[in-house]
Amino acid sequence: MFLLSNSGAEVIYYLKLFGVTPAIILFTIIYGKVSKAMDRDGRFNVFILYFLAFFGLFYLFLLPNLHSLSPTTLVDRLEANYPRAFGLWEAIRYWPLSLFYINAEAWGTVALGILFWTFVNEITGTKQAKRFYSFLSLGASIGLITAGIALKVLKKNFNPVLGITTVLMAAILVIYNIFSRDIKHHPELYQVEQKPKKKEKVKMSFAESFKFLAKSRYLALIAILVLGYGMVISLFESAWKTQISNLNKISEGNSILAEIYGDQGIFGGILSIVLIVFLSAPIMNRGWRFAASITPVTALIATILYFSFLYFRDTPLLVNLAANMGIHPLTMAVMFGLGNVIFIKSSKYILFDPTKERAYIPLDEEYKVRGKAAVDGVGSRLGKSLGSLILTGVLIPFVGGGVYLEKVQYYVFGIIILMLIAWLIAVKKLSVEYRKLTEEKMEEQPS
Repeated sequence: MFLLSNSGAEVIYYLKLFGVTPAIILFTIIYGKVSKAMDRDGRFNVFILYFLAFFGLFYLFLLPNLHSLSPTTLVDRLEANYPRAFGLWEAIRYWPLSLFYINAEAWGTVALGILFWTFVNEITGTKQAKRFYSFLSLGASIGLITAGIALKVLKKNFNPVLGITTVLMAAILVIYNIFSRDIKHHPELYQVEQKPKKKEKVKMSFAESFKFLAKSRYLALIAILVLGYGMVISLFESAWKTQISNLNKISEGNSILAEIYGDQGIFGGILSIVLIVFLSAPIMNRGWRFAASITPVTALIATILYFSFLYFRDTPLLVNLAANMGIHPLTMAVMFGLGNVIFIKSSKYILFDPTKERAYIPLDEEYKVRGKAAVDGVGSRLGKSLGSLILTGVLIPFVGGGVYLEKVQYYVFGIIILMLIAWLIAVKKLSVEYRKLTEEKMEEQPS
């Protein structure tokens, strides 16, 4: 949020392209090597300990010395000579915050996307996944609400939030090892389905795993789903965060950002709980394709509504509506965008993630572990980075004529629509493959 308030929304997209994607690729390479050398518990502990060490270092040393560590003179010179890459230079100016952002993004992919779901997939069968996977997001929803409240209450000083986060990471490490020990002592409680003994597989290198993915139509379709969501949410948020940045310039600095992201956590968590309790089971019972289609359809509706709002926001009707509500037109644009982001992300967490994870279950161990690491580890961030590349490498320099995202937002709208169409086509094709593979696996189960 500090980066956004001081540098504009553009800095985030340079970070995604030049920081997050290389970092995730590196994490995925390391994950592959660690997986060869260690069992599930070993690799989980190694990665969580890394994140615990980094965020502890950031909290205790990097953040308190943020300004003294900034290469101000160098960055000022770069900005004067190459102003079009303003966002990149600001990311370098506040490099400790940039490292924090990169590792926070990596946490979402590595810890939640890979470590957690790999663990869950190993102790959950296909039948149980359909019933319980959406409910696993209940804890995440409560966490979103708690984090949102913390942001709003502590909006003047985030240091306590970072300290609490570090403590919670340590708690995750302890709880996981207690849980894992219980699994080893009582395996019959967790092996919910008898799985046929797997033949020994030859471990593949990172480069070989991508060749492996290229030969698998099934995994390629999953990758399209993951890439589709990454690109859509990245591009959608580019338009929304531009409005946030503009609003922040006429508001109270960081406080308005804490309010917005706090509201996102609170209302996103509440909506997720509502979806879990009242809608997830009926939707899942309609079939894999129906459930997997909800998120792209939600994103399609949200995209059309929000970009239509941006197009007509200067009309007398909307201007007068904002005046009657006693708010600035930018505030209305930010709040309307917030509502759409909440709906997209809530449907992603409650429906998209569980259906995607269910698609891995019928695969054999090699496809499940190596394929998931490549698709989720690289694919999820590659989608967002492709969105950032389109913005920073194509649209902004050659179409926008400057560094301002609002100049290219309607090109962004067209690209999002095309990605959503590709996403829905991939869902349709993958549903056929998933049904066939699931039926084959069920036939292999002993009667």
